[in-house]
Amino acid sequence: MFSRLSAQSTKRLFVKPTIQARFASTKPTISSNPLQFGLVTAAIAGTTASAFMYADASANAADEGLHPPHHPWYHNGPLSTFDHASIRRGYQVYREVCSACHSLDRIAWRNLIDVSHTEAEVKEMAEEFEYEDGPDEKGEMFMRPGKPADYMPRPYPNDDAARNGNAGALPPDLSLITKARHGGEDYVFALLTGYVDAPGGIEVREGLNYNPYFPGGAIAMARVLFDGVC
Repeated sequence: MFSRLSAQSTKRLFVKPTIQARFASTKPTISSNPLQFGLVTAAIAGTTASAFMYADASANAADEGLHPPHHPWYHNGPLSTFDHASIRRGYQVYREVCSACHSLDRIAWRNLIDVSHTEAEVKEMAEEFEYEDGPDEKGEMFMRPGKPADYMPRPYPNDDAARNGNAGALPPDLSLITKARHGGEDYVFALLTGYVDAPGGIEVREGLNYNPYFPGGAIAMARVLFDGVC
């Protein structure tokens, strides 16, 4: 839904963001857009990081994966509000864990303002990355610090590089992940917390990890969230 600004390519420069403010819950004003689904994903990650659960393994998991249990998500309540503290924690989890492999192509830095961070915090976070811009008056491209209007940078320059860095698997963009997966936020939560040892009789080839909620039960992504971490 959002277009990329002047075909910007990025150079990755990781610096942990400052965690300061907290916000009250606010009713979302935009529906069916990348920001809303990105916020849902962030809220799930934040909730997952603070309340970890283990899933029971199934020796006969269907090819499409074990059906995830339903949870009473805060944003699905009668007022359809978002828990901003959870969104903030979720962004921290994304920044420190998920962003090494996954992108948020459709989310601009400005989308975080007054949702999970203050305007000053967002400006500071954006400036931690460099973006290609131009041409200048000499017709040359140049690098500049990021701005709130810029879109969050990718961890890899292209899909081939992403596959090469992940044993052939392409990490999906997370901007619309809850909309793109059957079960939505329930699936994402179950997947992130569902890593267990493969039950007897099930073999998982080297380089993959057993997760009954992932189609086929074998996923390239290793367990990344642990109780008490983040």
